[in-house]
Amino acid sequence: WIKTGLKASDLAATELKAKNLAGVDVLVGKDGSGKLFCVGNLCPHIGTPMSEGADVIGDVIVCPLHGSSFKVTTGELIDWCPSPPII
Repeated sequence: WIKTGLKASDLAATELKAKNLAGVDVLVGKDGSGKLFCVGNLCPHIGTPMSEGADVIGDVIVCPLHGSSFKVTTGELIDWCPSPPII
């Protein structure tokens, strides 16, 4: 386990906080029901930071740049980017 410096009470449901833990950029957050999770901060599509506006909808995180979405509990791909990168 690695300490995040956050308390569970520091986060509201669907809120995200970017952290660097042991040299890895992650997002610590809560899903729609208030369950804690931690995921990589970079979208696997093109490596853009999810911390720059990602939405949490239920137990799914949605990339702010392209709309790819993943389950926060398993990492399962829900929906892949429907368009080329918008840079």
